[in-house]
Amino acid sequence: MKLTLKKISIKSFTVIFASINVIAGFILGTIVTIVSLVSPPEQGASQAGVWAILLFPIFNGLLGLATSAFLAGLYNLLAGWIGGVEMEYEAKETPSTQEQVK
Repeated sequence: MKLTLKKISIKSFTVIFASINVIAGFILGTIVTIVSLVSPPEQGASQAGVWAILLFPIFNGLLGLATSAFLAGLYNLLAGWIGGVEMEYEAKETPSTQEQVK
């Protein structure tokens, strides 16, 4: 069965994409914080690293929010002009309850 994705909900796509970016920002901020804490203190990186665990998720989430809203809107515009992404699905039958009992 072939289906065509003609439109993406900007709100739902933005929420999911921004959430993924917040998680990625938290992971990256954690890595930067750990690296800065184990680095020599004379380089002044330890203070910046502590802020990274807070600021990276915020900035990454905001960037993801703006990017995903733009990309979903652009997809919707282009899908209206040239068609959406075609996907092929295969429907599988589930075993009946009689077969499960045996």
